[in-house]
Amino acid sequence: MKYEEEVRKYLQKQDKIKLAYLFGSVAREEQGKLSDVDIAIFLDESLGKKERWNLELSLIADLGDILKADRVDLVVMNDAPNSLNFEVIKANHPFLIRDEDFKVDLEQYIMSRYLDRQYYDQRWAYNLLKKTVEGTK
Repeated sequence: MKYEEEVRKYLQKQDKIKLAYLFGSVAREEQGKLSDVDIAIFLDESLGKKERWNLELSLIADLGDILKADRVDLVVMNDAPNSLNFEVIKANHPFLIRDEDFKVDLEQYIMSRYLDRQYYDQRWAYNLLKKTVEGTK
């Protein structure tokens, strides 16, 4: 990412951010002209929902200015579904780690929950697809 160091420095100043990851096409180095920049953050658990929301809006605006782009997708991992959090950690591109032990524990928790649910999610998707196909006959 062109401005990765600037983004890292900016996020480092945000003391309520415990972890930050880059994911998506930019992390895979497959971005095109229309690609957005996908950034995921994990915020301090002491923040309430409203405080997280206000911080998220502020961060999106500031990151857009730093990246000189309006295509910034910011995911607050505290509020994201586990399947999305799994995609974030699967990309394996953390770029702000305040506490390595916390990162390891969080990633282990996300992977464990994802793998526990994977069978049921796949079964649900299969049944939904099957009903959809049968309903079109």
